[in-house]
Amino acid sequence: MTLEPNKVEKNDQLAGFKYAWYKKREYNINIKSYLTLGTGKANQTEIEEDWVVIPGEYNHITIQSSTQRYIQADGQMQPFYEILEKINKATEVVELSLNTDKSIHEVTNKSEIVSRWEEIKKDLHFFELVKESYKVFIQIYDKEFNNIDRNIRQNFLYQIMFYPLPAFSGGSFTDEIPVRIALSTLFPGEELEYSSSYKILKNKEGGFTVKLDGKSKGNQSRFESIYKDKYQRTLGNALEYKYAIEGEYLYNGDSVLSEVIFHVKEELNEKMIYVCRYHIRLSET
Repeated sequence: MTLEPNKVEKNDQLAGFKYAWYKKREYNINIKSYLTLGTGKANQTEIEEDWVVIPGEYNHITIQSSTQRYIQADGQMQPFYEILEKINKATEVVELSLNTDKSIHEVTNKSEIVSRWEEIKKDLHFFELVKESYKVFIQIYDKEFNNIDRNIRQNFLYQIMFYPLPAFSGGSFTDEIPVRIALSTLFPGEELEYSSSYKILKNKEGGFTVKLDGKSKGNQSRFESIYKDKYQRTLGNALEYKYAIEGEYLYNGDSVLSEVIFHVKEELNEKMIYVCRYHIRLSET
């Protein structure tokens, strides 16, 4: 369902909606994904982690993330999860500068992250010697860490947490959200553009609700050759690519983000569909 932007250019009821964080608070994050293949399930995963969000001066913010906890996962992927746990230690602390609309401007502790990654790579050399596929996996992350700004901006959890709202930067409540770039899950490493719109509602009990939805923007025809090469023989059907998002953000009476439920759906055709749900909640203590 497509959201209709607010028709009123200026709404006094929404005047209290502002961009705010508590001084140092934890967010609990649950990520559940489901992949279909043909008529059945190909994979289902559920992961939890915690973020401590520490706001600084002049739109700077620090994220301290915990080790990911696998609630449900494919046992065959366990060796890769062990490597990922080591890799993620490089970004346990990420310092950001934000734009006025709350989107990420840049990572300000790049040198520290890259330095940690270089140390982690030495430990991962063992896995490279064990299996060739692990070597390729680690080489991919090596490229990502050497382009950490792009890596963090296109990490979907960071995109959700720091979703740009024109209202925060002084824009009217009717403004469309700028086109964003995400990484495809079903076409690994490929970028896609998506557009989105939002609507702000004042809650009777105080606070605000932001509802948004979006879909892929532009011509995705470049995926055709990748699909024919990697999927056509298995799936049979022609590519009918679709990408859609929908989210609901709850802000409490202090205009602090208190909960997010966000869904992403990427579909090659009726035989291969990926759905992911992000549930983010502000800790009560």
